[in-house]
Amino acid sequence: MSQSHAFQLIAGHVALDFVNTLDNRCDPERRVDLLPTYSELVAFAGQYGLVNPAQARVLLAATSERQAKLVLDRAIRLREALYQLFLAAISGERPSSEDIETLNAALSEARSRRQLSWDRKDFVWRYRGFPDQPASPIWPIVEAAAELLSSGDRARIRECSNETCRWLFLDQSKNHSRRWCDMSVCGNRAKARRFHARERGVFRNGAREG
Repeated sequence: MSQSHAFQLIAGHVALDFVNTLDNRCDPERRVDLLPTYSELVAFAGQYGLVNPAQARVLLAATSERQAKLVLDRAIRLREALYQLFLAAISGERPSSEDIETLNAALSEARSRRQLSWDRKDFVWRYRGFPDQPASPIWPIVEAAAELLSSGDRARIRECSNETCRWLFLDQSKNHSRRWCDMSVCGNRAKARRFHARERGVFRNGAREG
């Protein structure tokens, strides 16, 4: 899968899709970071509609190489902290204070940039300095993550049942029984493995009987 503008947004929530930008997280031999550069972070935000094409061009043109590296490093630390916080939400275990601090630091920056503006017929929240600040693509992601963790929807966070995938998603199925990040990918792979296992079992039994 090419990376720019081709992220698989299957989680049903921006913060979960952001966590999923580390592909095959639990399989070191196949693990791929889908955010290897700052431009990919901007591309993710663009595909999600967090920045428009004009804003993305401003960010990429105005951000120095040093700034880009610093922001990307912060984004990756945030992503990994969010992963652990979401796992804690799934398991019901106590989250790490370090992960909470990482989230709160990013959240504090994002909220310090929010201001109320008038847009034609209504008041709207906007970020001051957006998109001139290199870290601005992170702000809406971290706010959405905090809102999810502090809401009842936290109980709907799931982890893909594919042991090498483990992507996160928001289970919005009627009976809350969704098991796969994407039925057409991990679900079908699981079906294929079960089918081949049955076929091997039939073959072995047939061979023994013969």
